[in-house]
Amino acid sequence: MTKLNKDIFKRYLSNNYTAQDERYVMNQFNDKEAVSELNQEMEDDWNSEKAEIEKKDLSHVLDSIHTNIQVSPKAGKMARLYQTYSRIAAVLIVPLAILFVLKSLNNDYKQANQTLTSIYAPIGSKVQFLLPDGTKGWLKGGSELSYSSQFSQRHVNLSGEAFFDVFHNADRPFEVLGKESKIVVLGTRFSANMWPNNNSTEVVLESGKVKFVPKSNGQPTFLKPGERLIYAHLDQTVKVNEVEAEVHIAWVKGNLVFRGDNLQQVAEKLSEWYNVDVELQGNYPLEYKFRATFKDESINDVLRLMKLTAPISYQIIEPKQLQDGSFERQKVVLKMN
Repeated sequence: MTKLNKDIFKRYLSNNYTAQDERYVMNQFNDKEAVSELNQEMEDDWNSEKAEIEKKDLSHVLDSIHTNIQVSPKAGKMARLYQTYSRIAAVLIVPLAILFVLKSLNNDYKQANQTLTSIYAPIGSKVQFLLPDGTKGWLKGGSELSYSSQFSQRHVNLSGEAFFDVFHNADRPFEVLGKESKIVVLGTRFSANMWPNNNSTEVVLESGKVKFVPKSNGQPTFLKPGERLIYAHLDQTVKVNEVEAEVHIAWVKGNLVFRGDNLQQVAEKLSEWYNVDVELQGNYPLEYKFRATFKDESINDVLRLMKLTAPISYQIIEPKQLQDGSFERQKVVLKMN
């Protein structure tokens, strides 16, 4: 059996270690013989420290402590009692310190072995996911969901937009963490829009109940089914209003939905849905609203059908090939007549 390298452990515990030292320490905790030897070394050190401490009178240390906290020990019997307590306290400090070190090592070891699972949905697609606790949902194109592989806590990090059908567990709430806020639920169906570069966070509740908590002030807001919450990052305000939840989660079923959208909003949805650049030309009255539902339609079909029912014209510019062999994004020019 190889003898433990105490110098490496000392460097590690003093936070003055190299990457090679760290690997050595972590490997020892994977070796049963090394763990047994480490336990024996600690027991020997403890017995040695205990013997030394019992030889010393540390009453002056306790007296100094009492002086600092303005406690005046009485003479006679009380003085002897303080001396006894001082020895007991000194003996207890060492095992508590060892326990703290062991706990710290154990936490560091767990963190070193903690892996992160990430799910990414390519732009222009949607990805279905199933989490270890039974929660399922969909991830919108360009979004990423990450969580601890052990999933000891029901926490996920979201960058983008996702729909969650949360498995109910009253003892372990499910949390969605974003850059500016978090959502806490037990069992429910909702969508969360947490794009890191957006100026707002949006939550739409289909069923159940959720609690929204911004990081800025920690003030919770509770949502009921059929409500939408919009949290403005800049002025840190929360607005809640009633909506058609099925419209906001229509993308999960592959539906592109316009409900009272003006041309600018239509352009934004088309750009996100089809991964194209949409350029608006000319004047377009914002009061002109579009209402339509499309399912599994190409962008050519969507624009053609829109032209039949609204005074618009469009041009689709095919992408050009770049020098590196890749293609630029397709471009759509859209204007109202």
